[in-house]
Amino acid sequence: MLKFAQAICYIFASLVIALFTLVLSSDTFEPRTASAAILTQDLSTIRIWIVVTGLSVYSWRAASGQSLRLTLGVCTVVAWIMFFEDYLVLDKVLFVAQHPLATAVQVTRPAFLLAVTYVAFKQWELEDA
Repeated sequence: MLKFAQAICYIFASLVIALFTLVLSSDTFEPRTASAAILTQDLSTIRIWIVVTGLSVYSWRAASGQSLRLTLGVCTVVAWIMFFEDYLVLDKVLFVAQHPLATAVQVTRPAFLLAVTYVAFKQWELEDA
């Protein structure tokens, strides 16, 4: 189950990186207002750096055999904060276009949140044993 949850996390991270790269490099996403366009660009830049940094730190620590529980704990908290921020504060600003990649990110996000939370708790359990 742990490997399956980790696979979900990697797939979601790949989708997010692809989506935000598309948002930053393409004109296919056209927000309703100029301020939404600026917000989308700024948040996309910040979020792609968060995802890439989290994925890089996790991969590096896993490859070097270091403890992963704090890294996974921080990544899980950041993922949940970004989720609440998107749906409570930024309602329909980030995903204004009906692009298949944006839809894939929205549809897989609940599975990712459950998977990353499971992986974080499981890692704490494995490292305490």
